[in-house]
Amino acid sequence: MDEPRPTYSRLSLWLLLAPIIALTALAYAGDAFFSTLATHHPVWLILMNTRKRYLALVSPKLDVVTFFTVGVFRQMLSDPLYFVLGRRYGDAGVRWIERKLGDSSGVSVFEGWFQKAAYPMVFIAPNAIVSVLAGASKMRASVFVALNLGGTVVTMILLRIFGNVFSDPLEAVLRFLHRYQWPLTIVSVVIVAIQIVTSRKKGTSELESVATMEHELEEAQAETEDDE
Repeated sequence: MDEPRPTYSRLSLWLLLAPIIALTALAYAGDAFFSTLATHHPVWLILMNTRKRYLALVSPKLDVVTFFTVGVFRQMLSDPLYFVLGRRYGDAGVRWIERKLGDSSGVSVFEGWFQKAAYPMVFIAPNAIVSVLAGASKMRASVFVALNLGGTVVTMILLRIFGNVFSDPLEAVLRFLHRYQWPLTIVSVVIVAIQIVTSRKKGTSELESVATMEHELEEAQAETEDDE
């Protein structure tokens, strides 16, 4: 006998999706204004977007406590959201993130690796795909958080070491960004705008309304149930 489909309140779903949209918007803003933020407001840059290259770039400008506190905190914000999404929607959540990324082959590769080494994957690469897969696999939340946090801290240590070893080249890059910050900002804003428009046309953008994302998740869930 099939298990009954779990039901959730719309409010709980919106409380899950709204932060994902907000964090995605912040990440785009960080990309658009990274040259100015990196030179004048490095803490804001890594609060908005924690790309590894940004973390390494601003490492020489931040003290150890700030670098680790802000870096770890920001990276740990989004992963649990995707974990809960995977736990709630199962395979439908995986299909949804696959659709958003627009790369079914890439997601399939991650799925194959995850089936063979779930714990190392969460420790080494706790991105959106892996977090959704962890949730869909019914991994214990405590295990997920412990592996995610441990892997994030190790990554931050390695980035800090990198920043210390290559501090002189990184400082040179920061001076370049400071000197040409406005032309670079204009270019990066245009590039980010093109990325947003293109992804929306392809249906792969996470900057959709909560209602739209809710509908997409429900469609993915219906398709998954039809395949069973």
